[in-house]
Amino acid sequence: MREGTVTFYTRSHIKPKLELKIGDEVSHLPFVESDDSRVRGEHCWVAKPAIPDEGEWLFRINLGDGTHAAAYGRGSFEHFHSCVPDVWIQGGEFFSYRPAANITDSKVVKVRRFFGRLPRRPLYVYLPRGYDQHHDRRYPVLYMHDGQNVFESYVGDSFSGSWRADLAADDLIAKGLIRECIIVGVSNGEDRRIEEYLPPEYTFSPPSGGEDGMPMSTIKGHANRTYRYYSLDVAPFVNNSFRTLPDRDNTATCGSSMGGLFTTYLAWEFPKFAKHHAAMSPSYWITGDLDSEIDDLKIVEKLRHETPPDIRIWLDSGTRSTQTRGNDGRYNTLAARDALMENGYILGDNLGYFLHEGATHSEGSWADRFPQILQFLFPLKG
Repeated sequence: MREGTVTFYTRSHIKPKLELKIGDEVSHLPFVESDDSRVRGEHCWVAKPAIPDEGEWLFRINLGDGTHAAAYGRGSFEHFHSCVPDVWIQGGEFFSYRPAANITDSKVVKVRRFFGRLPRRPLYVYLPRGYDQHHDRRYPVLYMHDGQNVFESYVGDSFSGSWRADLAADDLIAKGLIRECIIVGVSNGEDRRIEEYLPPEYTFSPPSGGEDGMPMSTIKGHANRTYRYYSLDVAPFVNNSFRTLPDRDNTATCGSSMGGLFTTYLAWEFPKFAKHHAAMSPSYWITGDLDSEIDDLKIVEKLRHETPPDIRIWLDSGTRSTQTRGNDGRYNTLAARDALMENGYILGDNLGYFLHEGATHSEGSWADRFPQILQFLFPLKG
């Protein structure tokens, strides 16, 4: 066991108690008042529990009046989960550092006309709580594709609803389940979306003709150009404009559908850009022979046979493409998981996988499981 510290800031003068839960055992520990208060009228209480040398420990704060300072979820006050030894609680939120007395809420900044190697488009940048007060803090960065669909703050810009990434990040950060992070939504090129996310070794021939009945042109992948846009335009802008941790160990990418395929391409071909990746309902089908009755997906064979890069990658899918048909590529995604495991990746370590029963190929389903993604990409560790 080792000594931990829980610091609790409150306006109440009533002495609280720490409720510590390790395994099935619950113990109670009194707080001692400290002189570390930061503003007039504030009380600072400190408890020093014995916690496990490694792993997670749970706690709540009994306020002495029949209520608790705890993580609110699923209709009840849950224990805070911590993997770090020193914790600060302020305003019912978890911090792994001493916070400023008054902090601003998170916000999403919209860069309406971003110029780079691809045609101009908006960028959306989520900044976590307290970004304006904690000037010495730098943050890991998650780059998300189809950026106009990412944030509930700009749901009006979305195609069919948002992933609610800003709301999910707020909730998980407040509970101490993920690191504070910056999330960048990079908009797609609208009618150029498929070519922007399709790797250059593949082509796609749309199955139906255009409005005039003429065959539509075959689309050649230009995801290599999109990678250069991310690495030479978007990332430098973000790193110069915001307080980021720009190294690959603190960089992640995430996308769904064609964006999931693009994430896999980035992870495999350009591992120096980011270490952590999430491919949700990835469109691996497009890398196969569309005229064949037998799936032979080139992307899966690449994941199985090529030298594996040093990355962490999450794969998932639903079980329906729509409410009435399809399977959301569940078997292709499962094949990719198995290929990665054959190539040395370890499930639960550098490989994550989840099958979302009943989920469809939709923003609503991706929003439902996005909290799991964030916990895989940026867990809070001691």
